[in-house]
Amino acid sequence: MSTGEVIMTSCRPQPQEKDGFGLMPLTFRPGRIKRLMGHSEFSIDAEFVEIPGQKLFYSDLQEVTVEGAGLKLALADGRSYSLRSAHDSEALAGLIRQLAAQAREYEAYKSSLAAFSIEDSMQLFEKTLGFRALPYVWAANILLTTAAANHFSDIHLEPLNAETARLTFRAAGKIRSSRDIGLNHQQRLLARLKYLAGCHSHIADTAQEGAFRQENFDVRLSTFPTDHGERAALRIITALAFPDVASLGWEAGPADNWLNHLRSNSGLFIISGAVGSGKTTAMYASLSELAVSGKELRVVTIEDPVEAKISGICQASLDSTREKDLAVAFKHLLRQDPDVIALGEIRDSACIREALQAALSGHLILATFHAGSPAQAIDRIKQMGVEDYLVFSGLRGILHLELKHNNGHLQPRASFVAYCGGIDEAKLAQEDCS
Repeated sequence: MSTGEVIMTSCRPQPQEKDGFGLMPLTFRPGRIKRLMGHSEFSIDAEFVEIPGQKLFYSDLQEVTVEGAGLKLALADGRSYSLRSAHDSEALAGLIRQLAAQAREYEAYKSSLAAFSIEDSMQLFEKTLGFRALPYVWAANILLTTAAANHFSDIHLEPLNAETARLTFRAAGKIRSSRDIGLNHQQRLLARLKYLAGCHSHIADTAQEGAFRQENFDVRLSTFPTDHGERAALRIITALAFPDVASLGWEAGPADNWLNHLRSNSGLFIISGAVGSGKTTAMYASLSELAVSGKELRVVTIEDPVEAKISGICQASLDSTREKDLAVAFKHLLRQDPDVIALGEIRDSACIREALQAALSGHLILATFHAGSPAQAIDRIKQMGVEDYLVFSGLRGILHLELKHNNGHLQPRASFVAYCGGIDEAKLAQEDCS
């Protein structure tokens, strides 16, 4: 049996970041004299104990014993490590045992996820909130894993009053599950999520945005201060490979028309639809096809923020451009000589005007837009005060997306309206123009 020894002299754990909730790894650091003598440090994380050079995952941990003023960690493969600290060894051993038990329970949950109903998952979530050791680390993991496994697009954490908050899941634009939790749990859970998203976990009076990777999917977080505390919305972005438009479940006609026009035209192409209709997914799938179409195309996106990574194209978050205004960032990007530019959601007249101007200069522009139909999209653009000649000359097509109920299942539906040399109001309801 090989043995590694890490000697510690720190009297108390030092959190890496002071968030008040014990959500960060607990790091035990030796004093300067002991450090010069070769003594090291170790960290107790929710998923592992980290010693210099390696991580000892709880799933590999077989036994934790107290040896005098220190601990002995025995692993399943025969290795063992001794950790020494002036901190209470019994307390440290108890903490590591609790974390190991929680880690095993979470792994068991993931391995049998298909057998868990939403209610089963939420019962485990509520049980986890009662854990003594880092409960919000595991509660956040269960919450996010449940959302991704059940194809939920959004999670909302909303304070209702001084004692209660509401946890809500959304799928295909509709509320699918809702339950109340204690406001104190909501605040601490949100602190963990903000930490993961790179936000300031101790700031609650300012709106913040961030994103992070969770196992095999991405999460976008937005917070907003209210009278009873922070409200949070999380968008779950599953790790689709975006192989092709055909995989999105549309009928062949609109899908083929859409791709044929993208491949043979410059101009502005808009993807419209309601919240949760699949606009961003459609844009990513379309960009993936353009990137592998065999043409030498320089494809660049400006998003707020980037929601998923796509191989073969250059993606930029609006924050990374140091421009808060999408229209201004778009102007700078045009000087980079791109062939295809994809924008996030168009929200104002300045951005749509810049996109139409770029379309007239020979660029292929893709953008998403909230609208209930192609006709409504045109009406909204006109209401923004954009000149008719820009709309008539620059817009080349609108792909409209909906989710329709079919025998109890949601079926994606796409319709495409192409504008050939100008907008014909009579053709707005058609899927193509002759």
